[in-house]
Amino acid sequence: MNLVSYTLRKYPAARVAALAVFIAAGVFLLLFSTRSILKKPVLTEISPGVGSPGDTLFLRGHNFGSSRGSSYVELCGNRLTESAYISWEDDLIKAIVPGNTEDGLVYVATRAGRSNPEFFANELAIPVEMPENPMFSVPIVTELSVSEGSVGQVLSITGRNFGASRSDSNVYFTAHREGEGMESVPDIADLGVDAEKKIPFGFVRPSEADFDYEYWSENEIRVRVPDGAATGSVFVETSEGRSTLQPFAVKSREGQKIVSSRHTYLIQVGADFYNIKGGDSAAVTIHLPRPVTYAWQPQAILTESVPGPELLEYRGTSIFRVAPADKTSAKNTAGARQNFVVSSCALECQINKDYVLPFKEKNRMLYKSFTRADEIVPAADKEVLELLPQIIFQVKNPYRQAELVFDYFAANYKILSKSRAGDSNPLDLIKRKRGDAYDFAVLYAALLRAAGIPCRILSGVLIDSDKQTRNHWWNEFYIENFGWVPVDAALGAGMDFKPFQGEPLSGKDYFGNIDAQRVAFSLGWKAIKQSLLSNKTVSFQRSFALQSIWEESSADVESYSSYWNVPAVLGIY
Repeated sequence: MNLVSYTLRKYPAARVAALAVFIAAGVFLLLFSTRSILKKPVLTEISPGVGSPGDTLFLRGHNFGSSRGSSYVELCGNRLTESAYISWEDDLIKAIVPGNTEDGLVYVATRAGRSNPEFFANELAIPVEMPENPMFSVPIVTELSVSEGSVGQVLSITGRNFGASRSDSNVYFTAHREGEGMESVPDIADLGVDAEKKIPFGFVRPSEADFDYEYWSENEIRVRVPDGAATGSVFVETSEGRSTLQPFAVKSREGQKIVSSRHTYLIQVGADFYNIKGGDSAAVTIHLPRPVTYAWQPQAILTESVPGPELLEYRGTSIFRVAPADKTSAKNTAGARQNFVVSSCALECQINKDYVLPFKEKNRMLYKSFTRADEIVPAADKEVLELLPQIIFQVKNPYRQAELVFDYFAANYKILSKSRAGDSNPLDLIKRKRGDAYDFAVLYAALLRAAGIPCRILSGVLIDSDKQTRNHWWNEFYIENFGWVPVDAALGAGMDFKPFQGEPLSGKDYFGNIDAQRVAFSLGWKAIKQSLLSNKTVSFQRSFALQSIWEESSADVESYSSYWNVPAVLGIY
């Protein structure tokens, strides 16, 4: 420090240099502090985004400054002249669009910098939209990753015009069905409320319940070959149309599936609600089950709904809201009815047992979902885990394991003619040695899942030769490279049933085969979220659909009564 002081006193040049450095530092600090105070302008909106010369342009945002000063607006590459500005505020600038403006970016520039850009278009320069040529919008398939595969294998489809996301688009494969071509089944379906959802007859599409769709983009689709697919063709369908058919062969050394017959039913689903009492906003929400669509039930089309639903389809249900019809009356009635045309196929599975292997692709969502315990399948229960080795012993073949469980049920459990109470525990079957079709289906699924075999419960109605219906439950288990195999353990154990003439199945016939005398409403458990947490909910465990909520009453509903009808067959085609 003494040396610096001595140098400044002895040499005048040093004093001048030190003064210059001090002044420069002060100027730098002043500029830096001023710059740090100023905030960069932010442009949030321009209006109109499409306009013409002479229009007033509104630029909204912040940090423009309270007056223009040296700031300016850059419009499509040109700074606006003085005469173009109408007003300038910190959050709003008004200016006239000059005559030489084309299309381009808009900026606000101040001493703090330039804002983010927004786009402006001159409407006089926008070309007139021409009708789109269908040739340039329909999906076009250019290549399949493989020309043949087995059920569950991933198929990559490349091309164009598939759409950025799947939405309502689908891929279709030739199906194991009677008949050929693209016609609908039957003609009455063309009158349906949601007839546009028909699957082209003779084809099957990948199942969301099986997690078959893996990727969808404008130029590529990755999808698993669905259960029910057969050698034939593949095509892509979007809202713009259908692609051309591409040849594709489905092969499986594990066996084959044969469709032996098909029936089409007109079936009615409905519920009645009585004496709804409560406040002015009292209402009951109904989740009316809809029949499912899957490989062996290829058509389930709504033809009539009374009244019209609040929501046509939500997680396999139609949603209705009913309220007191007359609040001054002690009695009031409301309800909902829907009619569906449903096609159901009979199926025969011919299995080459020796080629069936344990599931390899265990990271697949289908495997994870249908081998774990869930809300109704107690696959991890101690009683289930203790019983399983007593049935399958050291057998490793999944098909043989499933068959041994089926045979064990037929030999050891008695099927009841009537359904048990809804809150009964299905595991009672293990000790009581008797149960209803629901008990049989739940325990069968639990044992197979515990063995590492994907298995699900199907719920719906069984239809006898007199067109009478009853709630019913059965199973399907999955063989890799083959697909779902149907099992009806209750009918296999001798449950009383009147089959249609000429189509008898009995005993062991119900392992690996299924008749067409049923309509399915659920492929496994359906979790439905309630509309409001304050609502009171009602569920039915042993009914024709496996869903968490059937009824929801608002908080101000004091009381009501409901009656759910077993779905009724109005006609057979």
